[in-house]
Amino acid sequence: MKPNIKLSLTRLSVLALLALLRNVIAKMTGNAFFTTPAVTMVAMDGQADALEAAIEAATDGSKEARILRDVEVAKAQAMLRTQADYVRTICAGNEAMLISSGFQMATVPTPVGLPNAPLIKSVRMTGETGQVEVRWNSQRGVDSCNVFITMQNPAEGAVWVHVGTTTKSRITLNDLESYKPVWIGVRAVGAAGTSAMSDPVIGIAA
Repeated sequence: MKPNIKLSLTRLSVLALLALLRNVIAKMTGNAFFTTPAVTMVAMDGQADALEAAIEAATDGSKEARILRDVEVAKAQAMLRTQADYVRTICAGNEAMLISSGFQMATVPTPVGLPNAPLIKSVRMTGETGQVEVRWNSQRGVDSCNVFITMQNPAEGAVWVHVGTTTKSRITLNDLESYKPVWIGVRAVGAAGTSAMSDPVIGIAA
């Protein structure tokens, strides 16, 4: 994903909007990257002055003053959107150019690597015959988890049997032999692949 600027103008307070407008003016004035801006610096500066005056008038002012302030807010938002579209077109994803415009940068998501082996937090009887509940830690970027069991000691070369897949960080295993130890392991699956097996944990069903 290419670097980009963000607006989210409706989430900004009126003072934050004014600050952004002033910052864009300061950064784009005389900027060699932006020689033909969609909105002139003179027009932006005039709008910033109008917005500032409207904010001052609306502070502890009348309902009419607040309505007039909101009109200037809408004008400033529209002006910034127009200028942002121009900046994006000129910069074509060039991060240094985008930063120099004075607009805020959007967060670029980083790819999630191979999941870590899950950490089993608990294995407990549920009170139902042949049933145990298994819980493990959750991880960002994990789509699902595969659960395995074996009746043999893993240290002695056990064969694991897949008994379930879940998108949660827990599972309830059924139809286990009562009071007979079973080793349980979990693998996490994400976009980058499948993790190593968790450290096995012993469970005993009622």
